[in-house]
Amino acid sequence: MQREHRLQSYDSGFSLIELIIVIAIMAILVGVLSPVFVRYVDKSRKSRDVYTADQIARAINIAFVENPEAYDAFQNWKTYDCNVSVMEHGTKKSYKVYRVAANGKQDTNRNSNCFNGGGTGLYKTNKDGRDGFYGVINRELGLSTTEMNNEIIPRYTKAKEGTLPSGVSSYGELDRWRIVKRADNGMMEIWAAQPNPGGGYPIYRVWPEPDDIYRE
Repeated sequence: MQREHRLQSYDSGFSLIELIIVIAIMAILVGVLSPVFVRYVDKSRKSRDVYTADQIARAINIAFVENPEAYDAFQNWKTYDCNVSVMEHGTKKSYKVYRVAANGKQDTNRNSNCFNGGGTGLYKTNKDGRDGFYGVINRELGLSTTEMNNEIIPRYTKAKEGTLPSGVSSYGELDRWRIVKRADNGMMEIWAAQPNPGGGYPIYRVWPEPDDIYRE
């Protein structure tokens, strides 16, 4: 009876070979499923960014209605130009834009990820973005100017690959939104941007027609 009990105890557990097989199967599953999971997370982040850019554009248009002076300043804006490129349904298009405004993690000195201003014209507002053109945008987006709000920064943050545009020393991770004005037709666009140069170089167009990368 005692010998049978010992044999039964051994039979109820896993052998070393069985454990190795289980671990090997788990490793294979992790290797297969990890890329799928990463793609799913990236797609979710991109979808969130397209939604956010649409909300930013909506808030800007409301700000233009409520602040005609800002709208006039935007129409006359011809400062901080740079060349950008976007993939539209497999075709690369390049053109010049004027960088109008940005938000993002760079604003830690103001303890805010809101759109900020200061100065005259379009920037005629307090630098913390609580009034004027930026005040309207921030209120429409539900942003606080006194505490950090990470909801407004891009979720898809991977650095862009490929040839660097003129004036850019390296591609960095995306960390802010950039409002731009096209030089050819004066239309407003919303871009996901990297930290430098110029406080946010536009990398991917997200509104009105997202770059192809947001469709992958």
